Amino acid sequence: MQLVRRVMRSLVPGLKPVSHPPLARLEGTTYTDDPVIERLVFICGLHRSGTTALERLLVSRYRLACLRANRPMSEGQHLQSVYSPARVFGGPGRFAFSHAMKQELEGLRDHAGCRDRILDDWRRFVVGAAPVLLEKSPPNLTKIWWLRKVFPGSRFVVVTRDPRAVAAATQKWSGTSLTELMLHWNTAYSHAVDDFRVEDSIHLRYEDLTAHPEDEIARLGAFLECEARPEPGPLEENYNRLRNSNARYIAAHEGTRYGAGIWDRFGYEV
Repeated sequence: MQLVRRVMRSLVPGLKPVSHPPLARLEGTTYTDDPVIERLVFICGLHRSGTTALERLLVSRYRLACLRANRPMSEGQHLQSVYSPARVFGGPGRFAFSHAMKQELEGLRDHAGCRDRILDDWRRFVVGAAPVLLEKSPPNLTKIWWLRKVFPGSRFVVVTRDPRAVAAATQKWSGTSLTELMLHWNTAYSHAVDDFRVEDSIHLRYEDLTAHPEDEIARLGAFLECEARPEPGPLEENYNRLRNSNARYIAAHEGTRYGAGIWDRFGYEV
């Protein structure tokens, strides 16, 4: 508990606001002007967990609509006006500690109304005519319980990566210590474990995706009940050649052992 108190005292407000150009479509991208979205698939995983690569791979292999806009990684959290994005609650490496983030969602009780407003906001940025929309935002990890109410029938992909790699890769954004970032991983995925339901949720490890991409993508496609494309769609080169880069990040911890945590549930001994 003393560690938790020290962490929470260090996560004080006062972060500089993020400046973005006006929200807009991307040049050279073909959009679906009147998309019909019947179901949502949410990718849920912390920053630097491989969620972007997974999103690109799934869109390439299956008939899935996605979002594209001039915001970081085209994340849906930045393209809607119903709930606040993670940066309001501390941003990468901090947001899962925020009680205010959960309180905001608890106050959004008109779930059908929230669904309509979010889809209206997203509609302008949908690419692909498929009836299933794939959305990727790190704070989805702590919002599964609410998203399940707002979008009944959705599926959730919980993506994990060795917490030591995530911590070291995120530190440049968070400005917090590796120990604090390990605690943030533990906190964020504890929320996901509490909300995980086998009927609509599936777990994917970054390590398995990089080792056996074809098998893992096929496993997800079957669970998500997605229609495979006749031929894979275009894929950026850096996502077409996946490699496990954990080692260089884990080295930053200099052999520190963190003991038991929710990471044990996902097969990580740290």
